[in-house]
Amino acid sequence: MNIGEWISKRAIIQPNKPFLTEKNKTYSNRQFNERVNKTAHALGHLGITKGERVAILMSNCSEFLEIFFACAKTGAIMVPLNFRLAVPELVYILNDSGPSALIYSSEFASKVQEIKAADLSLQRYMCLGGEALKNDSVFLEYVNGFPELEPLTEISVDLNDPLFIMYTSGTIGDPKGAALTHQNILFGAIHSLLGYGVNRSYKSLVVAPLFHIGALAASVTPIVYAGGSIMISSFYSAAEVLNIICKEKINYMFAVPVMFQMMTEAEEWKDADLGHVNFFISGGAPIPLPIIKKYQEEKNVGFVQGYALTETGRLTSLDLEDSISKAGSVGKEVFHVNLRIVDEKGNKLRPNETGEIIVQGPNVFAGYWRKDTAIASAMKDGWFHTGDMGRRDEDGFVYIVGRKVQMIISSGENIYPVEVERALQSLPQIKEAAVVGMPNHKRGEVVGAFVILHKNLQITENDILTALQGKIAHYKIPKRIFFVDDFPRNQAGKVLKRILKKQLEDN
Repeated sequence: MNIGEWISKRAIIQPNKPFLTEKNKTYSNRQFNERVNKTAHALGHLGITKGERVAILMSNCSEFLEIFFACAKTGAIMVPLNFRLAVPELVYILNDSGPSALIYSSEFASKVQEIKAADLSLQRYMCLGGEALKNDSVFLEYVNGFPELEPLTEISVDLNDPLFIMYTSGTIGDPKGAALTHQNILFGAIHSLLGYGVNRSYKSLVVAPLFHIGALAASVTPIVYAGGSIMISSFYSAAEVLNIICKEKINYMFAVPVMFQMMTEAEEWKDADLGHVNFFISGGAPIPLPIIKKYQEEKNVGFVQGYALTETGRLTSLDLEDSISKAGSVGKEVFHVNLRIVDEKGNKLRPNETGEIIVQGPNVFAGYWRKDTAIASAMKDGWFHTGDMGRRDEDGFVYIVGRKVQMIISSGENIYPVEVERALQSLPQIKEAAVVGMPNHKRGEVVGAFVILHKNLQITENDILTALQGKIAHYKIPKRIFFVDDFPRNQAGKVLKRILKKQLEDN
C-alpha cells in the first residue's frame, strides 16, 4: 500500500470522521479523499505521470496536502519549496529538480515573477487560487472539472518509489535534494505509533511549515496512518496558536523550540487550559530545559524530543519520563533504526567516547537527487554517515556534541556557513568572510559573521545586512557582523572557526 492509498483506506474505514480542519472548513475522510482524487486526475490530465516532479510554493493549507497525497497515488514526485528562500536559491532548486509544473499560492506571486525571468525549462506555472500572473491558469478552477473517483493508474506505485524531494543545504554550498520514498514515510509513522502511542483519537495542530520534513513526518503522516485528524494553521501569532489549542482541544503538536517559548510569553499563557494535551513534540534544535520545566510545572504538559534529519526522519526519541533526568540527550534510537557511534576508521566506540553517528534502517532515504557522488560519500556499506558527532552514556542515551561540517541550526532551519560566506564575499568591499553559529536562547543558534575588508574600502554593518537582502534567505542573514584584521588560522592557512566560535561564546 502506497502513502496515497492511506487516504483511500481512511475513506472506506471511517468515511464520516473529520479528517482535516482549516479555518472555517472541515473535510471528512471521504470528502478529503474525493478532493485528492480530483487533484490526481487533474495532474494526470496535465501529463504529470509517475516519476514527473511537481514543485509547490505555498504556505500551510489543505491544498498542499491534497497535492501531496495526489502525487502519492499517481507516482508523481512532489518538490516542496521553502518560501523563505531567496529567488536565486529557489531557481537553483527548480533547475536541479526539473519539475514539469510549479503550483504557487498568490502570496508568492512576486517571487514567481522573478523566477520566470530566470528562463527555466518549466513547462507550466499555475496559481493555486485568486489572481494569477499573466498566462498562468488557476489550479483550483482546473481541478474542479475532474471526477471524484479513484484514479486508475496503469503503472503501480509501491513503497520503494520516491514520494517527494526535500532540499537541504549542501556541505559545499549547493542544496541537495533528499529523495524520500513511500517506505521512508511509512516507517516514520510506525515509529510514532510504537514510540508515542499515537492512535485514532489524536488531533494534531499543524503549524510548522509543511515544506519541512518535521511538519510532514511528525505533524501529518503519523496521524493519518493512525486514523486521527489534523487542523492546519500557520504560526503567525503565539496567542492565536494557544487559543486554537484550547478551543479545538488539540492534544498533539510538533513545533521548533522558539515557537514553544513564544507561547509562554503570550498574555494568554496564564489562563490557557492545556489539560487535554497528551504531549508536545519539539524538534529542529535542542529545547532549553527551563522551557520544559515551565510546561511541566505550570501546565502539566511534557515534551518528547528526538534527533532527526531530512534524509532519515526521526532516528531517536527522548520519552516524557526522561525529559528532565536526561536533559540534553536526544534519547535512544527508535525501533527499526540501527545507530552506531564510530571513529574515523568505522570502529564502534565505547560509552562516553565521541565519534560520528551512522545509521541504517527502512526510514533512510533513497539518495540525493542527481548527486551520485554526494550519496556515495555519505552511504558506506549500507550505513548512512550523518556528519554529526555524538556519544552514548552508560544507559545508552545519545548526545549530539557537534557536527563534522559546521552547520548552523536556527529555529529548525539548516544553514551552512559557506552559503552565507559566498554571499558576503560577493560584496566588493569584503575580502574574506568566516561564518559561525552564535548561541541564541530563542533560536538555538543564529548566524554571526567575521569579515576582513579590502584595504582602503569601507562598509558598515547595516550596509552589509541591507546588501544581503534578496541574495540569501532572511534567516541566513547574520545577526552580527564583526570586523577583524585577520582570522586565527592553522599552519595550512585554514580558518580556525572553533576559536572564532569560542570568542563569541565567551562574550
